[in-house]
Amino acid sequence: MDLDLETLKKHEEWNESYYFNFHDKNNDLTAFMRIGNKVNKNEKSMFFFLLNPNMIAGIKLETPCDDDPLNIASLNYQEIERGKWRLKYDGSIFDPSAEVPKEFKVKMDVTWEALNPIMDYVNCVDEKQTEMSSNVASEHYEQFGKALGKIEIDEDVFEIDALGERDLSRGVREWGSPKMWMWINSEFSPEEAFNITKLSVDEGNIDAGYFYTDSVNEPLVKSDINVEFNNGIPTTFRMVLFDKKGSEYSVTGEVIRFGMIPVEGGMILIETLSKYDWDGKEGYGVAEFLVPEP
Repeated sequence: MDLDLETLKKHEEWNESYYFNFHDKNNDLTAFMRIGNKVNKNEKSMFFFLLNPNMIAGIKLETPCDDDPLNIASLNYQEIERGKWRLKYDGSIFDPSAEVPKEFKVKMDVTWEALNPIMDYVNCVDEKQTEMSSNVASEHYEQFGKALGKIEIDEDVFEIDALGERDLSRGVREWGSPKMWMWINSEFSPEEAFNITKLSVDEGNIDAGYFYTDSVNEPLVKSDINVEFNNGIPTTFRMVLFDKKGSEYSVTGEVIRFGMIPVEGGMILIETLSKYDWDGKEGYGVAEFLVPEP
């Protein structure tokens, strides 16, 4: 069914989502976070996670909407200027895998600054694919950047010098609508990075993303991704990515560690720190998998 934008905006599940991640290679510390607003449902939600070799901990919660869509509980975003954000967190996160959930006190103050132009997924898909993805997001923008600042975890202080990805999506967000999605990004340097989404719905697959190289976002229009799993958790994946010009990029990924986030619709988000190889270049980034709950 072809729904126009104004009709979609009135849908109960209409959502505006702000997501950021970054990985500090020197500290081996990864952060990912999201604030989502479903104003027609009066629901604001967030998650915030930190991963390092000694901890995988986070928090997820929901509150009613208010007049500040970039602030919820202990997580706060401030858009300083176009392409530059201040990300702050001051509160607790928890390791749910411990026999008694372990609490960590966290303070974060990081400035995230873009390193490439914003990539609009509309440059990657045709009209049919746009309609197919309308129950996940009507608008989807991606950008990678650097993150500088400080994170305190209990008594430990980490000076952050990291690379990461952000995305902004607007549209109906029904977590149970897709059969599966993969959202994968890696930064190899401040000059080279990629992002790819493969979304599977009943009508077929939608592929979109970019490969930033030679100072240009090359729109990705197709991806062949072969994932190996262990007990339902991705372990390695091989990708061949195709851009609009016909160029191919062969990338392999290896999951280093992961966090799991239950969402609505009987689905679960698996957010991984993954290590990548592209033409002998080493990169790090988050690979996110939305799969049915086991």
